[in-house]
Amino acid sequence: MKAYRVEEMNGDAVVATHAAEAQTPFEAAEKALGLKVTLRAGAENWVRVVDLTQRPRPVRLRPETFEFKTIGSRK
Repeated sequence: MKAYRVEEMNGDAVVATHAAEAQTPFEAAEKALGLKVTLRAGAENWVRVVDLTQRPRPVRLRPETFEFKTIGSRK
């Protein structure tokens, strides 16, 4: 499993932050939010997923980030 930070975004502002362990960024976002996600495609309210997994050298200069939007709403 990989470690991810899942951030709920409104424009450029972070609204909420979650930690998740999953195999893929998609799974991490869905696990943290309890909702299905798809690619962001310019949505104003969106989800940023940051891969926090440690990698062997060469060291990455910045973590990998992924952008999604939620499908549906929370119950």
